[in-house]
Amino acid sequence: MGEPTLAARRVSRWLRGASALLLVAGAPVLASPLPAQDAGPCDSTKARAFDFWLGDWTIEQRILTADGRWRAFPARTSVSRAAGGCALVERWEGTVQFFWEGMTRPEKLSALSVRAYDSAANEWRIHWMDSRSPRFGPPYVGGFTDGVGEFFSSRQTPDGPRRSRITFSEITADSVHWDLAVSSDDGRTWTRIWIMEMRRSRE
Repeated sequence: MGEPTLAARRVSRWLRGASALLLVAGAPVLASPLPAQDAGPCDSTKARAFDFWLGDWTIEQRILTADGRWRAFPARTSVSRAAGGCALVERWEGTVQFFWEGMTRPEKLSALSVRAYDSAANEWRIHWMDSRSPRFGPPYVGGFTDGVGEFFSSRQTPDGPRRSRITFSEITADSVHWDLAVSSDDGRTWTRIWIMEMRRSRE
């Protein structure tokens, strides 16, 4: 082959100089900048509003009886992220007696809930199923305001429309208050029927 042309020699010197600069800077000669990664749809503050609940919890339940008293039952739950952080999955186990479901004695119950934030609608959706009714019903829909989460669901019954409300409140690093309330007057008044005091498990 012949001698390199003047243009070729200049390009060669430029490449050697660029390589030297990259090596001095501690970067590989062939390095190229990676494109910046945009925050995903599940990385916003609102989409992380339930992060306080991640982990394992022991639960003291109080469940309303048909005669208006409260009965105490133990339970526990475990909450983890799923779908790349876009959803939370709860695995719940405990003893319950729901008079509104015709239960006449305490029973063991296993349950699963899935919740995810819908950024387009600016709301959370909570889906629940359990070993007594192994299918997802209508979701509870809502969000958090001033540290309190409220989520609502409606259904038609033989006695007319009924609304249900789940509330998360008194939230700290190690404790959460949860309750379920129902209304038969379109939310003007509410009756609490199920309360859970959750404490973070340290085991």
